Amino acid sequence: MSPVDYLAGERVAPTKSEWVNGVVYNMAGASKRHVNTVMTLLARLLARRDDHGCSIGASDLLVKTENAFYYPDIVVSCDPSDDEYIETHPCFIVEVLSPSTKRADRHEKRDGYCQIPTMVDYWIIDPDNKVIEVWTRNDDGWEGSHHTASDRLTVHCLDLELAVVDIVGP
Repeated sequence: MSPVDYLAGERVAPTKSEWVNGVVYNMAGASKRHVNTVMTLLARLLARRDDHGCSIGASDLLVKTENAFYYPDIVVSCDPSDDEYIETHPCFIVEVLSPSTKRADRHEKRDGYCQIPTMVDYWIIDPDNKVIEVWTRNDDGWEGSHHTASDRLTVHCLDLELAVVDIVGP
């Protein structure tokens, strides 16, 4: 399926799907733990949105990568030129792991998101193990690290520091 056909259908579809290299994948529902993790982080991010003029979306806003359209759990863009339905200039993306999405979140999605020139931070949250995998762009490229409850993390485009424990619990 072409990207144009996918986008035309997606706006009127009764369920969400993601497009990857011409193939459409239906999306499954999420667990309560998954949703609660997204909502907890989203509340903390929304408190800083107005300070930076950024838009923050959760689960229903598409992100365009070179070869795909994904619905990340959270996306932040500080570029006012982005489309009303599709973020093309995100600076921060979060995926919360589910058993069915774990491999894609850690590999294909990470690779796609990290190719977006405006991206600065990509977080992969594992709510079951209470760990956040962080990918941050620096002068030498992308650097990955793992963080647990006692650590603090920075959302660079919002100039916001958060404690891991406040996102995934103790």
